[in-house]
Amino acid sequence: MNDERILVYLLVVVAILAAIPQSAMFLPWGIFLVLLGIIGGLRGESGDAADRTVIYVAAFALPVFSDSLDVIPTIGPWVNQVLDHFALGIQGMAVAIFVMAIYGRLMPGAK
Repeated sequence: MNDERILVYLLVVVAILAAIPQSAMFLPWGIFLVLLGIIGGLRGESGDAADRTVIYVAAFALPVFSDSLDVIPTIGPWVNQVLDHFALGIQGMAVAIFVMAIYGRLMPGAK
């Protein structure tokens, strides 16, 4: 199992833990999600333009579309929270990928 897959699994687990109301009052889950996303974006193999585009679109669209799940009784708001937290990690990935792309353009011999 490679590092990128382990980071995505961690991101999913932390997103689920962050959606549990009792655990949210003890730990700042948002910081962990963003840090995992940044680490995943820095270590990931997102050299393909299609992969980067999917991450950018998911970072923007996932929290917007997951809000529609609130109309489902009982489980809808919980799934919405999990997807919102997962999107927070994806947004960290998008920021890291964007920064690395800018760095690659500024320092072409560095990579």
